Amino acid sequence: MSEACALLRDLGPEAIPLAGGTDVMVDFRRGSKRPRHLVSLADLEELRGIVHEGGKLRIGAMVTPAQLEASPLVGSARPELLDAVGVFGTPQVRRRATVGGNLCTAASCGDLAPILMVLGGRVVVAVPGGVQELSLEGFFGDHRKTALEPGHLLLEVIVPERAPREGAAYMAFGLRASNFITVAGVAAYLRVEGGRCTAARLALGAVAPTPVLVSAAELGLLGSSLGEEDIATAGQAAVRAAAPISDVRGSAEHRRELVQKLSVRALRAALGRSQ
Repeated sequence: MSEACALLRDLGPEAIPLAGGTDVMVDFRRGSKRPRHLVSLADLEELRGIVHEGGKLRIGAMVTPAQLEASPLVGSARPELLDAVGVFGTPQVRRRATVGGNLCTAASCGDLAPILMVLGGRVVVAVPGGVQELSLEGFFGDHRKTALEPGHLLLEVIVPERAPREGAAYMAFGLRASNFITVAGVAAYLRVEGGRCTAARLALGAVAPTPVLVSAAELGLLGSSLGEEDIATAGQAAVRAAAPISDVRGSAEHRRELVQKLSVRALRAALGRSQ
């Protein structure tokens, strides 16, 4: 790992790490990325582990979505992650792509980022002289940009284990039944005690340059009974927080409508799982 970091640091911006390659090689063929050097991480076995300890789930950057799906630790400690895995490309892509690669690509349509954000996930990054821990909100910069600098390497993602009376869910819409690029995605998290919401988070994907946490929806839900009107109001706040564009997969207007509907569905699912 130290050698990989040293190579990335010494080669500078002309080098990028290569994990599963499902994003990097597509960008390479399209010409949107033309690095002079690829630093393969394939032999870094220390980045492939899934560990549940101290009330946290630690997921190595080289773990694949297929490994998340098959892991009993994920199924018991943070099963909501499987919502995102279920819409993550084809089975072949799920076996090849990596958690770290999906986050470092920083595409707003990535499916793992929104659910990890609402679950309070953090990333651990190797930096010169040690490691640094960042929230996912702090990790993402602008479209396709992160806080990583030359010589930095994403090591793992840390997610708090599931606690009683809390639930989360991720909902995504695509143009096909499977193997789609997400047109809009919404992740929701709720904690309910005594019939009232004591914690809430809502995150959007594919409708802004980066994944977005909707703070207005969170504030509006706190203390509420999470009735249909409360949930609908949170969906409207999510629409206001979105900044979608129109492209070949859908218009900005269509994406706003999707945000409203997906927010309501994700919040209802999170509420059901909290009970």
